[in-house]
Amino acid sequence: MAGDINRVTLVGRLTRDPELRHLPSGNPVLQLGLAVNGRQKDDGGNWTDKPNFFDIKVFGNQAEMLSQHLAKGRRVGIDGRLDWSSWEAQDGSKRSKVEVVANQVQFLDSRTEGGEREFVPAGAVAEQGGADFAPSGTDDDIPF
Repeated sequence: MAGDINRVTLVGRLTRDPELRHLPSGNPVLQLGLAVNGRQKDDGGNWTDKPNFFDIKVFGNQAEMLSQHLAKGRRVGIDGRLDWSSWEAQDGSKRSKVEVVANQVQFLDSRTEGGEREFVPAGAVAEQGGADFAPSGTDDDIPF
């Protein structure tokens, strides 16, 4: 029997500025909020946007690099895995949360600073390991 699969790919916009912290071991961890819009029909049969919100964590050198380039509103692609954690709150109640641990993050837009546009190429991928999330090659590589 094949092994289990835990993989998620999301494309959306950051809901807040990233927050860079360091674990007691000194390893950096970047926390992001991501909004991904879906579409669904309402009771009247009209299509409406339904936002979904996800908490994302990025670890290591990638976290430090991304903290310098990401900001609220930026459009990004995330490839990673789901991670479930549970804890006991101060009031004694049990809490749990599912987050996305990003393996790869790709910039999908340009950003504006001081009126100037900075182009972020489609292949500008920050990765923690594995194959590039960005498509490789150019249109010249297409055989038709």
